[in-house]
Amino acid sequence: MVQIIYINAPIGIGKTSLTRILTKDLGTKGFYEDVENIPMLKEFYSDGNKSRNDLSFALQIAFLNYRFKQLKEGLYLAEHEGMVNTVYDSSLLSDSLMAFNLYKRGEFPQTMFDLYIELNQNMISDVAAHPFNGIPDLIIYLDAPFEVMLDHIKLRGREMETEDPKLVDYYKSVWETYSHWYQGYSQSSVLRIDMRKYDFVNSIEDRNTVLNLIEQRLVELGKLSEFEFEKIKAERSEKFGEYDADDKEEA
Repeated sequence: MVQIIYINAPIGIGKTSLTRILTKDLGTKGFYEDVENIPMLKEFYSDGNKSRNDLSFALQIAFLNYRFKQLKEGLYLAEHEGMVNTVYDSSLLSDSLMAFNLYKRGEFPQTMFDLYIELNQNMISDVAAHPFNGIPDLIIYLDAPFEVMLDHIKLRGREMETEDPKLVDYYKSVWETYSHWYQGYSQSSVLRIDMRKYDFVNSIEDRNTVLNLIEQRLVELGKLSEFEFEKIKAERSEKFGEYDADDKEEA
């Protein structure tokens, strides 16, 4: 039984941090967005809406291909090695949201966006031939005010994301796109984590609460047994002292 978990949130909210923390707790594999493998990203940010318009298709196809390969690897591990509850800090879903945001801003030409959608659908159709039906078992949505998103982007300090003040308008549109997605999505189970209440990176108490919320939901969905949940909680109480700065947000 393939079990797939997506972490979904706008830029800089904490997807990578939570993926690391959750996979360590579940004893499974996490898949991460590695911006170093997408060299054109810096150029995409370099010249406002002009560079976004020029590079939107190429960048989104590069991300789409990268995320598709990650999903296929996760499915292989599930089918051939019995690994369940793999966690993805980016996905075909999040990629489509970012592409749609560029499209609605007028920075992704119609013909190219149509082709992108067709490619995305073909990839989902391809993996749906596996026990995975193309829809994740659980999506964890990290919900934070726009101001928190901006603070996190500044804190992680990627020059390409912070050097142009006009990027704030682009970031606001990304935040709105994810907010609207959450309000209308109904294809699979979504667990909302209120980032105003929980700081799972810096607070052990909050981390414990968030992990319990996620894993209790997996129990309710039949993706984790009560026995497994209790064992994870017992082991976690012994491990918490080992968590360190490696769990902090990098992507």
